[in-house]
Amino acid sequence: MAPSLRVTVVPLVGPFHTRFPLYTVVHVRSILERLQPEAVALASLPPGALGAPGWQATPEIALPHTVVPWARRRGVPLVEVASVAGGPGEPGNAEDAERFERFLSEFEAGRAHLRQVQAALRPVQELLGRALDLGRIRSELLPAIAAYEAARVEEYGEGPGTGWAAERAARVAERVRALPYRHVALLAGVDDLPALTAALAGTVELADAPDPAPDPDEARTRALLDVAMRGEVEDPAPLLAQLRELDLPEARYHQANLLLAHAHVAEALELLQGVAAGDFQEPYYLPGFVLARLGQLCDLAGDRAAALRAYRGALALDYAPPEAEAAARAGLAAPFEWPTRP
Repeated sequence: MAPSLRVTVVPLVGPFHTRFPLYTVVHVRSILERLQPEAVALASLPPGALGAPGWQATPEIALPHTVVPWARRRGVPLVEVASVAGGPGEPGNAEDAERFERFLSEFEAGRAHLRQVQAALRPVQELLGRALDLGRIRSELLPAIAAYEAARVEEYGEGPGTGWAAERAARVAERVRALPYRHVALLAGVDDLPALTAALAGTVELADAPDPAPDPDEARTRALLDVAMRGEVEDPAPLLAQLRELDLPEARYHQANLLLAHAHVAEALELLQGVAAGDFQEPYYLPGFVLARLGQLCDLAGDRAAALRAYRGALALDYAPPEAEAAARAGLAAPFEWPTRP
């Protein structure tokens, strides 16, 4: 009997979406728009995760940035299907793989196994240093990851050393097969895809995602904002000029960060005060980052009362990124000071 469920696999690359201008979070949403699936299965979130705001801290940034908002706007069901090591009823513990490698590092025979696995990882690391699109992710990155995962199984055996990858993949596959739909988009991190597609093979109709076709202007804007978010520029002037052209609160936030990095505190503060006076709810991470940074800028400007208000505002949000929350808590404890160079 032919499989009755069609599963279209959409690979996710975590924070590397910000480094791949041809496969940003906007490109991921574009794939879903082209697919129009009956439901979206999320292989990076365990069942029930969407019920609490903390899920937005997932390293798979495409989910809170574009995927979940798109599905909710369209009324497309979202189903969390992940199996997370150490979760309730799930195999092993989250620290098993790290502990296993630490144990191997204590004797020469174990270090030999580690060297083999590290050698298999190098092609993956090299590819992640390039600007990949969906085609290269499928044709180059996923095979390299599959070879790396195979090396882990050969050197470590299936179990704690692999983070229980095969067993977890089997559980995810079981959850996907149980979905009451005919066509599901399965979004999964590239690290999990080799084991997951193997677990699904032959039991569902697996399909590759279509090439994304986002609005060119939106895609360019997202790529520019991603560059600004990373802040890895020697000369900020060209980037600042491009950001000024964007009528977006996120662009103002990145401008402020670049200005602060070059000691222009007053200009950065003025920008963020303007952002905070308007609507800055999107994207999901922006409110927390804006308020935490605003508090720091107020501290640098000597306005402790305003700084405290901003820090408390960040902590009062339903969700703030862990980095923003940590900055706000530190700011409440003591005024922020710009690090001085030794």
